[in-house]
Amino acid sequence: MGNNLSTTWSAAEIATALHTTCGGSWIANGISKDSRTLQPGNVFIALQGPKTDGHHHLEAAFAAGAVGVIVSALPASLSKDDPRIILVPDTLQALYDLATAARARTQAQLVAITGSFGKTSTKDTLASLLTAFEKVYASERSFNNHWGVPFTLANLPTDVAFGVIEIGMNHKGEIAPLAQLVSPHIALITTVRAMHMENLGSLENIADEKANIFANMQPNGVAIINHDDATFERVANRARERGLTIITFGKHPIANFRLIDYTTTAMETHIKADIHGNPLAYSLPVIGEHWVSNSLAMLAVIHALGIDIQQAASGLCNMALPEGRGMRHQVSVSGGEIVVIDESYNAGPDSMRAAITVLGTMQPAANGRRIAILGDMREIGEQSAAKHASLAQDLVANNIHCVFTCGKEMTHLYNTLPKDMRIIHKLQAADLLPELRDFVQAGDVCMIKGSKGQYADRGHMYALVEALLKLS
Repeated sequence: MGNNLSTTWSAAEIATALHTTCGGSWIANGISKDSRTLQPGNVFIALQGPKTDGHHHLEAAFAAGAVGVIVSALPASLSKDDPRIILVPDTLQALYDLATAARARTQAQLVAITGSFGKTSTKDTLASLLTAFEKVYASERSFNNHWGVPFTLANLPTDVAFGVIEIGMNHKGEIAPLAQLVSPHIALITTVRAMHMENLGSLENIADEKANIFANMQPNGVAIINHDDATFERVANRARERGLTIITFGKHPIANFRLIDYTTTAMETHIKADIHGNPLAYSLPVIGEHWVSNSLAMLAVIHALGIDIQQAASGLCNMALPEGRGMRHQVSVSGGEIVVIDESYNAGPDSMRAAITVLGTMQPAANGRRIAILGDMREIGEQSAAKHASLAQDLVANNIHCVFTCGKEMTHLYNTLPKDMRIIHKLQAADLLPELRDFVQAGDVCMIKGSKGQYADRGHMYALVEALLKLS
């Protein structure tokens, strides 16, 4: 995605952006906020977080090759006259000031992406597609919060044509300041669904928060919106109020990028679409209607950037899936193979149902079974028990043979499942490992999904994926 491109900042440029001074004449090739991943030539910014303070890691940063550090407090071992030091009142504000300066100097067209699910996979795939046309820089992993967005902008190389930036939220008021900072040319909302209900309270509130991505669009900005969402008109009205050009996608009869039909094979999806009245056929190396929807959204962005849609669509067949978001693995075991579908990154009610539907389309080999290994969905609020229990209907409807569950909230699903479907329930994901290893057999198709909150301590959902991959 072009993230191996370097970002050049001189000490003087940084000092100017931060409204301070620096006696150094060094040149930095990027901004780092983590001494463990810092690359030689980076400048290190000492951010203070809930668990750690970057000021405690200055020596590690210098040892890793930092040419300078941005700090709000000096340890006894350093002098403010040290040419490597840039002293500021607040390092988080300094990060925002760097982001603002980077935004002001770039000539790139910026695409901002938000949505209830599909943000990171859409961002990564779109950035990969765009590399066939121009230099691209995109948010690392899911750097989409009040640290991640300014960090992405601060590292935006000056010579890229496109920047793809993910913006996330789980509380009211988080998107607008980040959208103000990015000031994108194009804003995409993949979907608005009942995620973060615990903090937002209603689907309408979620829609309003997502629509704040339109807060500071560039002149002649383009809003790309899912026409199939229940809140479509609410979101579209916000775009209209700001005078944005609207492009829609989905199954809706008047969507600009309209899904006509799709068919699936064991590992592919073949799509027929109507693009502003013109037919388009293309394929994806993945199964799931949510991927079909997101592919239409990506093509809408491609169109808004003035790039040939047919050429971009032909590249979708080679797209690589991000880890934990639907990647499939074939694992050799005694007597044959199993298929492992890695959906371990995150989960909400809609994405969980989508993953279960995908599992239901898979055809196990002889004597094989469809096995779902499910962890808690988080931030659903008062409806959590009902939302977890309701997944039983989806599992039954999709002919899932066996279900492993873990987490406090998944108890509600386990107790609702037909007895012949439920295998075992544990509070911690890691505690499923012994039974899971012994249970799977040749021919099985296993899907692992749960909220990323389960990554803490022993509740690491990806550990279940790793365990199955090591069965070979």
